[in-house]
Formats: sequence, structure tokens, C-alpha cells
Amino acid sequence: MNPRITRTAAITTLATALAFTGSPALAQATATRSVNQATTAADGPDSLRPFVEQRPHWTACHHKELDAAGARCATIRVPLDYRNPQGATLTIGFSRIKATDTAHRIGVMMHNSGGPGGNTLDMPLYDEPAMGRQLAARYDLIGMDPRGVGRSSPLRCGTSGHWLRSAGYDDTGFRAQARYEADLVKSCRRVYGKGMSYLRHFTTRNTARDMDVLRAVLGERKTSYFGISYGTYLGAVYAAMFPGRTDRLLLDSAIDPARWNVRAFRDATAANEAFLDTWAAWAARRHTVYGFGDTPAKVRATVEGIARQAARTPLRVGPYTADGRQVPAVLTDVMADDREFARAAKTIRVLHDAARGRTVEPTEELRAALGPPDDTSDIQNSLQLALLCGDRAAPRDLSWYRRNVERSRATAPLYGPLFNGVHPCALWPNAPLEPPVTGGNDAPGLIVQATGDPRTSYGNGQGLHRKMPNSRLITLRAQVHGVYTVYPNRCVYRQVNDYLRTGELPARDTVCDKDPGNDTH
Repeated sequence: MNPRITRTAAITTLATALAFTGSPALAQATATRSVNQATTAADGPDSLRPFVEQRPHWTACHHKELDAAGARCATIRVPLDYRNPQGATLTIGFSRIKATDTAHRIGVMMHNSGGPGGNTLDMPLYDEPAMGRQLAARYDLIGMDPRGVGRSSPLRCGTSGHWLRSAGYDDTGFRAQARYEADLVKSCRRVYGKGMSYLRHFTTRNTARDMDVLRAVLGERKTSYFGISYGTYLGAVYAAMFPGRTDRLLLDSAIDPARWNVRAFRDATAANEAFLDTWAAWAARRHTVYGFGDTPAKVRATVEGIARQAARTPLRVGPYTADGRQVPAVLTDVMADDREFARAAKTIRVLHDAARGRTVEPTEELRAALGPPDDTSDIQNSLQLALLCGDRAAPRDLSWYRRNVERSRATAPLYGPLFNGVHPCALWPNAPLEPPVTGGNDAPGLIVQATGDPRTSYGNGQGLHRKMPNSRLITLRAQVHGVYTVYPNRCVYRQVNDYLRTGELPARDTVCDKDPGNDTH
């Protein structure tokens, strides 16, 4: 579940195995180590002392925007398996934009961009435009690529595409979707072995442990944290596993831990259908421009007709094809922000023309969705598979998914078969090593949630709020996934920035309306 934002941070939705060696010699702390580091090194088990006593070697990031912003980058080593810290290790890459207002420095702020599987190294670049220069200057802004992606021991399964695919309109479509998921799992088994034991350690719990090692390495007793989408689950898990080690905790477009992960995807069904209804009303008022129909019902019929046509005969879109499993996923990709209705209409127009047999060229979104995975998307896809299946077991009875798909078609003909289809974890060869974190925590935190979030439904934000009794919820009346740094709103930004500045939560839950002029309707 990724925020669809136009920025260089990898927030989105491989043929060779990683060569892996034992733990290298780790840099040891010296007598000149700071007092802060000396004390934080003692806050974990002795077996982790070699890890928390590492000293980062800061270099240029070799990333144009980060280097221009004055960031420096480094790596540390962490255990592959925290039950066996003396065993194999992983590299964790991270960036830091240091606080320049050292007299009023608040501390470090870690980030996660969502996914799961999103690169986070450059996420700190987007703080200053939202925070303002003065507030951003009071934090060390940390972008840690989570294990398995980016500069942190990336995984490569050799995937053929993202796992989210529609089960279509009949039993043939359901079987095709199930085969597709099985093929993705097989690709990981070819690379990582039949049991895929290596992949079992790429979990949210272990990413949270990596964060805590990094916190200690940086010499901090606490860390502030900003996570979007899946990043809210990671933040909630960190706060639950390491009580007392969070300062400001900002969770945007949240996930209810009890609903992670199969239920969270199913929750997206109704939200996406509602988004489509709103877009259809917008498009109907512009029938002379787009030609989808002059009523919302006709527009919906046009869109559903595109998907049904693709299920019968794959559409030709430039050099690519789009079949019935792909088209609903593409429509989900382009419908995540109510400011981007025209952009969505452009892509749907291409699909509409293709369904009528016309020669078309793909939009940028269609190229990304229909083209073969590049290295970056394969890494993200591979980590998402490993993490979803390593975090929590999924139902393994394929008839359970079949029943859910069939029930969903009546009220959600387009998105029901997409979000209720066979989950790849139903076919994963092994069970998670640890139970999932499904409860809450006592940490104070600020949750930001849009009412019409099409990825992590508003009910998920409410669920996390209930599980964090010391939290506050800011509700934005909008249809968007990802708000702070993504969807400017004066009401939201003022409250978030007050919290980041003072550490004091709003006195009560609040509701914000869209800014004037920030509405396509």
C-alpha cells in the first residue's frame, strides 16, 4: 500500500541470489566515544553490543538531491537473525540531514515511506517544505532503507510483476490469478531455495529491531518517527517492542495492527469503489472532454466494460498487453488522489481506446504498470512478498478466497476480485517465525487519516487510534492516500508542525476540510 506521490522517494507499489557471508569484523567503540553512545550501548542485550557500538563512516550519498541538501550517508551491519547475532549479517544503508539549529535541536527523526518495500533513503528531503526551514533545522532527519530494499541488502526474486492482480469475473479468472501468485512464489524458491529460510528474517519486527540498533549507533536514547501507510504499522510495532524509546510519533494513512495484512487489503475494496464513484461523477460532468458517458452510471459502465473486455481479450497498449488481471490493478494505481482526476482520465482514455481496437501509446503510468519490472521494482516486489508472508500467516484454503471473491462481485464488481483474490502467502512454503504484533501501545502519537483513503481505509486509522489510547487523530475530509508532505493542507500541517515543534499533542481529535482551491470537483 503505497502513497502515489510525484517525487523521487520510492513510494510505490530478479534472477540472481544474494551471495551471503558471515558477520564481518565490526568497528568497536573507542575510549573517545561520546557519553550518549556509552549509555545507549548498554540498553540492549550483551549479544548486540558489537552492533550498537558501531561507528558510522559518513560519506557522500551519491544521490543528486540528497547531496545537494547536505545529507551524508553511511551503512551499519545488523544480524540477519536476532536470535543468532553471531551468525550472518545484513547491511543497512541510511542518510542523515543534520540539524543546523543545534541550540534548539530536538533529536533524530526516522522515516518509512510505506510499501512495504519502499525506499526511504531520500524521504527526509520532503520534510522541510512541510515543516518549514526553521523546524526542520531542529532535527537530524534520518532515511533508513529497510532491510531487503535500496541500500539495505536488497532481495531479488526475479518477479514478473506485482502480486496484486484481479481474480476477474469467473472461475477461469480465479484460477489464472491463483496460478500467477503460485508462479511468483516459485520464482522466489528458485532463487532462495525450496524452503526460502533466508527470506523468513525480512519482517516488520526485524526492521523495528534494525531501527533500534541504528538509534543506539546514533547515540540517541529516543527517536522521533514519521511513517506513511505501511510505515505506520512499522512505527506502531517499534513503539510496542521498544516502549519508552519514541519521542514524536507521526503516523500518516494508518493501518490497524489487528488488520495487518490480508484484512487490510480486503478493507480497500469499498474505499476504492467509493473513489471510482466520485471520479465517475466528475468525469460525467466532462463527457464532452473524455467521452466516458454523461452520467456517473454510464461512466462506471465504461470503466467496467474496459476491464471485462481485457478479461476476454488482452488489450494492446503500445508494446504491452493488459489483461483482465492487470486492468483493475492499473485503475487502482491511478486513483489514489482526488486532485489527480484528470491524470487518471488520461490513462483510462488510453485503455478505453485500446478496448475499442484503436492503436494507442501508453501513458507513463501504463508503462510502469504493464512493462517488465526493472531492478528497483523487482526488489520492492520481492521484499513485499517476503515481509507480508514473514509477518503473518494467511489463510491457505483457496476456496476461502474463492468465496470472498464471489461474494464481493455483487457490491464491488471491479475491485472486489482484486482485493479479495488469492494472497501469495496462501502458497508460501513456511510459517512466520514470530507472532504478528496485532495490539497497540501506550506511546503518545499523532495519527493523520483521510476519510476517503483508497489504500488504508479510514476505519484502519480509527482502529489504530483505539489501540493507542494516548494518541490523537486528525481527520482530513479528502480522498487521498498520504497527507503530510504529500497533500498540503493548512489545518493538518499546522497541527502536525505544532506537535513536532513542542511534543504536545492536540487537546482533542480534530477534523480538517480541504483548503480552498484544492478540489477538482
